[in-house]
Amino acid sequence: MPAGKKMKLVATDLDGTLLMNEKTIAPEDLFVLNKLGEKQIVRVAATGRSMHKVYEVVPDSTPFDYIVFSSGGGIFDFRKKQLLTYEKFNREVFKSLCSFMLTLDLNFFIYEPIPNNNRFQYHRGGGECPGFADYLENHKSDFIVFDENKPYPESGHVMAIIPNDEQLFEKLKTGILSECAGVKVIRTTSPIDGDFIWLEVFPDTVSKGHGLKWIGKLLNISPREMAAIGNDYNDIDMLDFVRFPLVLANAPDGLKEKYPHIDKTNQQKGILQAVKHLGLL
Repeated sequence: MPAGKKMKLVATDLDGTLLMNEKTIAPEDLFVLNKLGEKQIVRVAATGRSMHKVYEVVPDSTPFDYIVFSSGGGIFDFRKKQLLTYEKFNREVFKSLCSFMLTLDLNFFIYEPIPNNNRFQYHRGGGECPGFADYLENHKSDFIVFDENKPYPESGHVMAIIPNDEQLFEKLKTGILSECAGVKVIRTTSPIDGDFIWLEVFPDTVSKGHGLKWIGKLLNISPREMAAIGNDYNDIDMLDFVRFPLVLANAPDGLKEKYPHIDKTNQQKGILQAVKHLGLL
């Protein structure tokens, strides 16, 4: 791929891409981030994690310039430790969304607006959902039960946990988009249990691609001067936005058919191989 000197920004997903399965970064991949910095290439982490969850796996010393977090809901200057911008739902849009999710009897979470989006309320829907219970177990003390009889809270993100069934996801996505104006539905394979999908709903201005667009305007960098590396469905907007998209070998087959891919996984120093493929090492 003839990228080389044309590159001014490289973005990488975290879970399943830069992070190994034990949620650490390989020394070789840290070396890559440092080398990109030496070449004056802007380094961006683009992740579904909140900043609270980013700091669980990305130490202060990690050589990133910006973090696009909460799937593009917020942008953080990692060197200055400064929140630059964030999105939240219009109140009427949010009320419409919650009402529809309740009628579907889904297991879902309502997150407070950034910067407090580590805190959430939850609604337990019908049927058994081990993925829902596992999520609560991994977020002790951050939540309360959603009471639909009280005034609705403000929010920037709603997430339902459903079985890993593509047809079910598409049916729910179609229903949500037809009933609720001004929202965006994103699919993420649960990093806790791959048997479940996280059906995430944001304001329609939110995506990893929108995050890169915002940074590009800030720094006068065009999409033609950007590369992005990912591994899952919530990376699609980011991969579609840049000129040089790449996915790792552990990406679903559907993504490997759509985007250029390398033969290394996140467990095999995939970022190192991706950056070599881009001609930057």
